Amino acid sequence: MVSWSIGNVLSKAALCCIEPLSLLTGQLAVSAASLTVLSIWSGAPPRLSDWRAGLPGLLQPALASGLSTFGLTMLPASVEAILFAVETPMIILLAWLILGETPNRGVGLLCLLAFAGVSLLSWTSEPDPYATRGLGVGLVLGGVLFASLYSITVRLMSDRIDALRLTTVSQIVAFAAVACVWIGVRPLPTLTPTITDVILVVASGLLLMSIPFLLYGIALERMSATAAALLLPLVPMFTSIFASVFLQETLTAKQWLGAATVLVSALGMPLALRSKPHD
Repeated sequence: MVSWSIGNVLSKAALCCIEPLSLLTGQLAVSAASLTVLSIWSGAPPRLSDWRAGLPGLLQPALASGLSTFGLTMLPASVEAILFAVETPMIILLAWLILGETPNRGVGLLCLLAFAGVSLLSWTSEPDPYATRGLGVGLVLGGVLFASLYSITVRLMSDRIDALRLTTVSQIVAFAAVACVWIGVRPLPTLTPTITDVILVVASGLLLMSIPFLLYGIALERMSATAAALLLPLVPMFTSIFASVFLQETLTAKQWLGAATVLVSALGMPLALRSKPHD
């Protein structure tokens, strides 16, 4: 979660000088290359026959990150963050319907608490001129849905495929898909990146794509999709903290209260998971 948050901050810094689709393509290239090297070093290089195992990469990060990035161009960041708070209850709902992971009352209350915390964290007193932009809301919610389906799919596949192999081929498939779109949407430009641009792309690719997705895959091997979903609200909390430190973004008193609420929700997860599921 910390890696995801730092990667988000680096991506925000990079977007001031790099076009969003180009940034996503570069990040996925770094992620796919680094995970391939790690797989080769571990003695299990990716094979061409593994392409089916990489199909979850079309859900996340290809579709989820792509839709949410373009949706963010039509919405303020606070609205986008509130919409992504829906991911936790959406994963729990899908895990209940698809995996049969019945949530108990404690887990349900923690979901509501996490949602309330992220809402406070993203609250702003300024008027929102973009409230009627339904297309942007639809794109972000589409990204949330694809990210949730990714978690469910990886949980289903984790019993048969180890996390490193699954994450590597997923990132390779995602990079191939996004790169094809990037090439098709616009002709290859004459790139003149600066050293700072390269550092931001490489660092955000590692911290936003390869490292957190690999660790998240390992977590899904060892816990239920419901348990993993309850950790996701930590991402906007840590992102806000790091943004306030490194990007000089300030939080209001209500937003700090939201950050504390999300943290309490995450810390209460182990106690809730020990409780008997609710019939």
